[in-house]
Amino acid sequence: MGSARLAVTTLGSVALACFALLACKKGGPAPAPSASAAPSAAPVSFEEQVKQSAPLAFNPAPQTAAGKTVQATLCKFPGAGLLDRSASKVIQALEVVGERLLVVDAKGVLHGFKLSTTGGCTLTVDGSFGAGGTLTLERPIEHLSKADSGLVMASGIFGSYALEDGRRVYDCKATGDFELAASGKWGIVPWVNSTVEYVELTRSSCKSKDWALKDLSDAAKRKGPFTNVNTAAIVGDKIYLGGVLAEKVEGREPRVVIIFDKAGRELGRFGDPGKGFGDDSFGWVHGIAACGKNLCVVDSNFRRMSIWSTDGKRFIGAVKLDRLFGSPNSVVWTNDVTRAQDGALYISAGVSRTGGKVAEGHVFRVTGL
Repeated sequence: MGSARLAVTTLGSVALACFALLACKKGGPAPAPSASAAPSAAPVSFEEQVKQSAPLAFNPAPQTAAGKTVQATLCKFPGAGLLDRSASKVIQALEVVGERLLVVDAKGVLHGFKLSTTGGCTLTVDGSFGAGGTLTLERPIEHLSKADSGLVMASGIFGSYALEDGRRVYDCKATGDFELAASGKWGIVPWVNSTVEYVELTRSSCKSKDWALKDLSDAAKRKGPFTNVNTAAIVGDKIYLGGVLAEKVEGREPRVVIIFDKAGRELGRFGDPGKGFGDDSFGWVHGIAACGKNLCVVDSNFRRMSIWSTDGKRFIGAVKLDRLFGSPNSVVWTNDVTRAQDGALYISAGVSRTGGKVAEGHVFRVTGL
């Protein structure tokens, strides 16, 4: 590869080193407690915090965007559902493959659920997926992408795995968030501020190479407009990358979506780069998916989903995610959005219970687009 895939900032490297060595103390080691010091209270376990907190109640409400009535339905997980300390991690990724919903939890483990939309949206554990409904791979997973054939790439910073029907087919050395084309024959793999990879796939193997966007963390060597790629999507033969521009606008580093062809040529871009922070701007691009004849972008920083023409030339409208989902907490963390075969969108939502120590992970089925 032409550049390191694990680029981190100097500050991040120092922080990791400090954590590993337990050496980040100011003024030397802490003094020993005095004999009269009162014993500290035992820490409360996460399980106990769950018991002490109350489950959230959601009341989804239709929202209007550019004359369209957008409706969300809460998909009901079995049992207590997915819980974690962090709303931003409780669901890292999701994908709908036929009548199965795949979800990546905070630990990078894959869960398989049977999906029923009869009378709402109901999930049941799919015992045929992995080992009794879960699949734990050697390395944690943080991203999922599917092809029309049902091939799924489960990926992360340490590598990618090709899955079919809930089983591992082969490993791929491409590292990052692997986004598959619908054909399943090629894909694009960005990772934050590293060189973006282009991958060709067969039924039994993959081959990766550096793409047009390279060395995003190095201003002297950088090729391409981004310092950071937030997310990627492939719709038809077009590649959509959401990220942070290297060139500052009005003193800030704008977040935009840029459209590329397979060769890496820019076809267009969208997202207001100014300081207005209107509905046509992005705080961060967390997910992109085709919706109807248009394109939908979810942005957790600004808590909304915006709708655009596929060429990016026309902003169509936006909806607030907390209102769409009927969340009792206005802070809704959305890491992913995907489109099912019937045209519905499935959007992840991490929301903290009162007190903020327990977060629930949910999935909403969104229609009307």
